[in-house]
Amino acid sequence: MAASESGTVAWRPEIEEVITEAYERCLVDPAIIDRQKVNSARRSLNLLFAEWSVRGINYWRTSETTLSLVKSTRSYSLAAGTVDILSASTRRSSSDTGMTRLSLTEYQALPTKTTEGMPVQFFFDRQYTPQIYLYPVPENSTDTIVYWSLLQMQDVTKSYQYSDAPYRWTEAMTSGLASKLAMKVNPALPSDRITMLAAQAASQFDYAATEEGEKAALKIIPVL
Repeated sequence: MAASESGTVAWRPEIEEVITEAYERCLVDPAIIDRQKVNSARRSLNLLFAEWSVRGINYWRTSETTLSLVKSTRSYSLAAGTVDILSASTRRSSSDTGMTRLSLTEYQALPTKTTEGMPVQFFFDRQYTPQIYLYPVPENSTDTIVYWSLLQMQDVTKSYQYSDAPYRWTEAMTSGLASKLAMKVNPALPSDRITMLAAQAASQFDYAATEEGEKAALKIIPVL
């Protein structure tokens, strides 16, 4: 029978497969990957995802959220796992007004933080439970804030589950995990292989991150 294509685009490795592949790159025989090694790999994978959250925008983890406002209330708690706010608008009567972001210094310098009006500025306080501070303070309870947030990647808790990373990041994820495991395997790997795995992890991240960028064309409009 002549060979043919599969006709599918459904391949998505489970965490167990990613761990096995990463250990093989560290010259570890899959037959000796015990529970302790699996737990160690899952911990390293979660650390890798935490690292990714501060290295750029993971576009598959962005979400549009609507926040209901309360008159005279200037701060609001956001959902757990909110890493950053990418953009925000105040919505009034189905019309959106863009908001600008304030730094901590700029927000602190506001002379009267209780001034009421339509919120057009915000300060994002990046605590464990993130907070957003609005200025002016809402003058009614009918306006809403519509914002795009960057969310933390979902935790890896089991081996028989999928990761939160999409298909196009599979190699970056596997390479990154292999590099982290290379520093922990026993007996120790030769230094040149550790260096090679680290370089591969860096290049695969760069490839994926470059492809992940915005595809919209940049438009420069001169001010007359």
